[in-house]
Amino acid sequence: MGGAALDRLDRALQLVEFATAVVGGVVIFSVMWVGVAEIFLRRAFNAPLYGQLDLIEQTMATYTLLTISYCYRKAGHIRVEILVGHFKGRNKWIAELMASTAAFGLIVVLLPGILHFFENAYYIGDSTINTQWPTWPSKLVPVVGFSVLAVRIALEMWAYVRLVADPLAEPIAVPVPAPIVEDA
Repeated sequence: MGGAALDRLDRALQLVEFATAVVGGVVIFSVMWVGVAEIFLRRAFNAPLYGQLDLIEQTMATYTLLTISYCYRKAGHIRVEILVGHFKGRNKWIAELMASTAAFGLIVVLLPGILHFFENAYYIGDSTINTQWPTWPSKLVPVVGFSVLAVRIALEMWAYVRLVADPLAEPIAVPVPAPIVEDA
C-alpha cells in the first residue's frame, strides 16, 4: 500500500530535516562563540558585546525549533515510549497512529497562531528593544520548523495506516528508537 512512494517521500523529507538540523547546529555553535567573545570582551576590556543578548534571544527558536522534526524522526527525546513500548504488532501500530494523530492535531491547532505572530511582527515592523533589529525572521523560524514537523507527522500517519493494514510490512517512515544499550 504505497511503500515505494512513502519511501521516496521519506527520503526527500530527510534531506530537508537534515538541512534544518545543520542550520540549527551552525547557529548554536555561532551563538556559543558570541557568548565566549562577550565574556572575553567584558572581562578583558570591560566592554560588553553590543547586541549580544538580542542576538541570543533572536536565535533561540532557530536551534530549538528547526531541529525538532529531525529529532522526532530519530526517535529522540520528543517521543515518549512508556505506554506505546508495551504493545506489539497491530496494537502497537494503532497506538502509534493515535499518538501521531493527536500530535498532528496539536500542530494544526498551533500553526495558525504561530503564523499570526510572524505576520504581525512583519507588518507592524516589530523590533528588539536595544538594537532595533527586526523580530520577524525569528518569528518565521517556528512557522518553518512546525511546518516541517507537520509534514513529518503526516507522512508518519500514512506509514502507520499502512502498518495497521499489514503489520508484517517493513516499517518505512516511522521512528525506530535505538536499543537501550546502544542509546546509553
